[in-house]
Amino acid sequence: MRSEDILAQIDDTLDDWTVSGDAMRSRPGVPSPPVVRMRVPMDARQFLIRRLIDEHGLTRMTARHAVMAAEEGRDSEHAELVRAEAARVIREMTDRIRIAIQPMAEAAVTALRQLGQALEQLKQAGAVSGDGKAPRRRDRPAWQSPYGPPQRRR
Repeated sequence: MRSEDILAQIDDTLDDWTVSGDAMRSRPGVPSPPVVRMRVPMDARQFLIRRLIDEHGLTRMTARHAVMAAEEGRDSEHAELVRAEAARVIREMTDRIRIAIQPMAEAAVTALRQLGQALEQLKQAGAVSGDGKAPRRRDRPAWQSPYGPPQRRR
């Protein structure tokens, strides 16, 4: 293998992010995978304009002007339609979030109830005082470690 080939492999590896940055692996003859480009999602204004066009049949320019007027607080012919559509979008999204979070919230409530019951049982057993701390042991002085005296060093 020539030195130019080795240097080319090193350069290819340094520019290849499919492996970790510290990997210097030889991959002769293996083509690099194609780079996948993601489309940038539309911002809220474009999303609302698209909804007005698709749902209410407005032209692109009419919908754009109506949304821009609503953003600036100006009154327009379609201001009420823009506000209603924005409220509808927010309602749809919050409903989706609520549906997604509901199982987690129910599990958290169940876990917190079980924790409360466990703490009550510990209080009743005397293992935990009313403020949640372990009660002081009466069989040794307060200054003494609960683990016994320290070991002597040699």
